[in-house]
Amino acid sequence: QEEYSQEQLAWIPISKMYSESCLDFIAAKPHGILRILDDQTSLTQATDHTFLQKCHYHHGNSPWYSKPKLPLPVFTVKHYAGPVTYQVHKFLNKNRDQLHPEVLDIFSQSRLKVVSHIFQKAKAAYSQQKELGARGKGLKPQASTLVSKFQQSLQDLTAKLRRSHAFFIRCITPNPKKLSNIFDVEYVTCQLRHSGILEAIHIRKEGYPVRLPFQNFLAYGLLAGRRHKCLEEREDCAAVLSHVVGNPSDLYQIGVTKVFLKEKARQLLERRWNQRQSWAIVTLQRNFRCLLRRRRLRVLQEKVTIIQAHFRGYQARKRYRRLKKTLVQFNTMILISRPLIQRRKHCQVTAFFSGPGDVGLLEIPAELAALLQLAEGQYRAQANQITEALPPEVKVKDDLSLPPTINSYPFSSFIKSHFQQTDFPAPGQPLQHPLTHLDAEYQESALEINKLILRFIGDKNLHGWQEVLLGNYIAGRGLNNVALRNEIFSQVVAQTWKNPDMEHSQRAWVLMATLLSCFAPSPALEKPLLKFVSDHGMEGYNAVCQRKILTAAQHTEIDSTFSRAYPPTQLEWTANQRRGKMVLDVHTFNEEKFSAEVESWMTGEQYAGWLLSARGCDKKSRGWSISMFTGNTWQDLLGCDFVLDLIGEME
Repeated sequence: QEEYSQEQLAWIPISKMYSESCLDFIAAKPHGILRILDDQTSLTQATDHTFLQKCHYHHGNSPWYSKPKLPLPVFTVKHYAGPVTYQVHKFLNKNRDQLHPEVLDIFSQSRLKVVSHIFQKAKAAYSQQKELGARGKGLKPQASTLVSKFQQSLQDLTAKLRRSHAFFIRCITPNPKKLSNIFDVEYVTCQLRHSGILEAIHIRKEGYPVRLPFQNFLAYGLLAGRRHKCLEEREDCAAVLSHVVGNPSDLYQIGVTKVFLKEKARQLLERRWNQRQSWAIVTLQRNFRCLLRRRRLRVLQEKVTIIQAHFRGYQARKRYRRLKKTLVQFNTMILISRPLIQRRKHCQVTAFFSGPGDVGLLEIPAELAALLQLAEGQYRAQANQITEALPPEVKVKDDLSLPPTINSYPFSSFIKSHFQQTDFPAPGQPLQHPLTHLDAEYQESALEINKLILRFIGDKNLHGWQEVLLGNYIAGRGLNNVALRNEIFSQVVAQTWKNPDMEHSQRAWVLMATLLSCFAPSPALEKPLLKFVSDHGMEGYNAVCQRKILTAAQHTEIDSTFSRAYPPTQLEWTANQRRGKMVLDVHTFNEEKFSAEVESWMTGEQYAGWLLSARGCDKKSRGWSISMFTGNTWQDLLGCDFVLDLIGEME
């Protein structure tokens, strides 16, 4: 309580303990029971009865003292452990119990060191007391009593306890018989009360048993969540307690130099501190283990990389040796079997288009057979009128380009939507049914045209003028029947797709360019066919077919069935076979002559307009056309008709 006052704490004083009041009653000056006993012992006329009367006189009304109801030589002291009755018989004699000087001399000279040491101390104390009595003006020295010795020993023990930190171990007996598995509550409670434990617990509960200086308490500073940098340690302590315990709280008080805590607050601080330490230890362990695992991972990765490098090298060397051995064996086999392979390949290519029979044996219409017999001289005469020329003076404007969405129209899309089967037939094989969906009235014509196409591509007995006649006959069938045009284009595409014979493939592309010169594919086939010739066309023929499809599309935008009036001319056949351009000699009425390029899908008005533009006429030239002089006759051409139809009509 004195420390609470010094630290300026707000507290309620605790009443004096029961044990302290009882001790004062027994040993305090001048009328404590032990003091009265010493005083009576020093008087020669005192007796046990006078000692008892003195006790009755001074302590008769004390709460710790009780007189006997009968006149007996006894008195009762109410200790905190319970009332104890004392018999005063021979109290004074027992208190005077002293050893004679002769006894002290004899035992102090004992050969046993322990005995001589004890009695030498007693003899020295007796001599010191005797000297003090001699200095006291001749008075008789006061004899040492048992009570004085007990009090002196008790004072020494108390002083020693105050100088040290004492720890007591209280042993509690569960039952008076000391048997196992028996717990007597009243007996244990009595022991706790008599040993002062309950009173000590009450005192600790009322006060603040844990007292820590500010410097020691700041070891809990990390519990505040962040390090407070205040000017005073007291404010740091208050911040920690406010964060952990709460503010305000009756579990703690902060003094001038110390922090006073109740047991609950101390336990809360310790629990939080242990949790913080556990978290810190776990964090350190986690980071250290992570560091070890990363180091081990790097080492393992390096080792794995080395192992992989060696193993891959081993596999590569093994594979190289195997491939080298296989290559040597393969080269040996090729050298041995090369003549046989070449002969077999030649036989396969020769028999590929022949199939079950020679295409030259396929039947042809009677009218075509008659034309082949009668038209030989005429076609030879027309072929002699076509010669190679220098680059033209007037060229066609090259302003065409592929549609930006051409890649969205593969030929496979047309196959899926218009073919009866989703695959191409083998090149050179006659069809059993048309490729596209046709009405019943056109199916026989489609199969007949298929035989003509196979003969045009695969019959090696056909000569130049015969090819032209057969090709024009196929083109004429397409000009006369719009429903067969997509079927004809599809059959020609089937013959060009993955054809191993280059000669047959070239004939198929010549036929494709010839057909595109006189009629255009339907809108459904236009872009897929343009995509096909762009991706798979033979060198030179892809550009020729692209231009014919794009120029034809300009005339078929309004009417998809629009076409040329006559089959391709001899000039177109020659240009398609040689993958070249067509040039005509143009004469004017002022006797000028110059060469000008012409295309299959060019009208008379377009041709005349380009000629006038080339001669410097900047105005739009509409209504102009051309005429052709044959022998003594002029043949005029309407502006909307095609230039090469004028030549085709003459042929």
